[in-house]
Amino acid sequence: MESTTSTGCETRARQRRRPPRRTRVRPRSRTAGRPRGSRSRPGWLARRLDERRKRKRARRTRRSYEALRRETLGLVSKREVEQLAWQCGFYRRSPREITAFDFALCCALAAMVEGKRAFASVWRLLEAAAGIEVARSAVTQRFGEGSARLMEELFCRATERLKLGPCPELLDRLEEFRAVLANDGSVVTLSPLLKKLFPATRTNSVEAAAKLHATADLVHRRIVRVVLTGEREGELEVVRSQPIEADTLYINDLGYTSYDYFAEVKAAEAHLLMRLKDNANPTIVAVRHGLHAPVRVVRERIGLRQCSFTKRHDSFDVDAEFKTSSGSVVLRVVGCYNPETDKYHCYVTTLGPDAFSPDELATLYSLRWVIELLFKLLKSSCHLDHVDTSDPDALRTHIYASLLAATILTTMCHAAAQVHQLPLCAISPLVAGIAAPLLVLPLLLLWFDRPLTPEELADCILRVLAVGCRDQNPSRTRDKWAPLSTAAHTSQ
Repeated sequence: MESTTSTGCETRARQRRRPPRRTRVRPRSRTAGRPRGSRSRPGWLARRLDERRKRKRARRTRRSYEALRRETLGLVSKREVEQLAWQCGFYRRSPREITAFDFALCCALAAMVEGKRAFASVWRLLEAAAGIEVARSAVTQRFGEGSARLMEELFCRATERLKLGPCPELLDRLEEFRAVLANDGSVVTLSPLLKKLFPATRTNSVEAAAKLHATADLVHRRIVRVVLTGEREGELEVVRSQPIEADTLYINDLGYTSYDYFAEVKAAEAHLLMRLKDNANPTIVAVRHGLHAPVRVVRERIGLRQCSFTKRHDSFDVDAEFKTSSGSVVLRVVGCYNPETDKYHCYVTTLGPDAFSPDELATLYSLRWVIELLFKLLKSSCHLDHVDTSDPDALRTHIYASLLAATILTTMCHAAAQVHQLPLCAISPLVAGIAAPLLVLPLLLLWFDRPLTPEELADCILRVLAVGCRDQNPSRTRDKWAPLSTAAHTSQ
């Protein structure tokens, strides 16, 4: 029994001392982990990533086309423009070699391609985009009363169809208003032949000039109303002739200062925010903060310019009485101290103190800069600073064409912001106007539904150069080179 037990113990001891058994590792296959079939060949990962990129690009291009068709191409349709052309008197006889749809779009976008707004730019764009081969005089004859009415109606309809996208940085404070509008005017230099209809009044170097009065929606950055008058017509007279919309906030500059106009805005249950002139001296009737001896100021009815301001506050907030032709009106006056100029920037408003503080009113007034940017877009990219034509109807056609072009450019910015998931304020209309020469021709080819082959595109390019870029004074050029050619033949 003892021997058996000892043998079993020795066997277990030897088993414990025995090294572990090594397992044979098979070499890994070169195709291990790869899918079977055609993708098992070398380069399958690169092909898979390339296919994924192509699908992503296809989805983005499809979204881009849908957004552009919804925002821009849907502003005006060919059938609608043709109907308006008969109603406005653009068509006078049949058949029609230049259709109203082609003319309207090329007239609107022509100046964004070339350096100035003229008849020749419309003619060249008709050649390039619409493929219409006509003489330049045929395009010039299309400018008249009918074209002016057509472009005006198209601009009004395009403005009404603009989609009001969200504006998160302003919506939470301005959603109580029906709209936030601003008025401004800008001078347009005209041909000297129009000096009897539009005489210039500012400088002696310009003989004819007109003034374009515009009303802009500051939240959605678009022009909603325009009026064309002579340069002598003031901004205040034009804005007082227009109806005041209730529950609308009007933000205007110092050129629209009129106490009677302030009273009209308040009586119409609208809201007003304007800068107050430095020489304005309304009577203080209530003090919230910012003035020394507020009880004495109210009791003695002291004017704003005779008050002393406290140094504890960087702003003041009072109610003041303004004298009008029919009585008086009480409005809120606030001021924010500017350390650079060492004085207060004063604002007059109908907004209550519970809605906006003085600093918030100053920030809100800076929103008026949008209308200045819109005028800069019209003058720089749409070339509305100078219109060289002696026909008043052609002048109106060019002006509304520029306004329609700015509207189209705005819709393109909206579409780009939607596709690439950017806020609307991230895309600058001014920079988009600079890039407009690269965008206009592809946009028109989409609008006209003209898919081009490489051969047709090459023919289009060369036809524009051969037809639309001819030498305007060939006789002078021949006379200039004639002596050299004669001398060369003589020397030979």
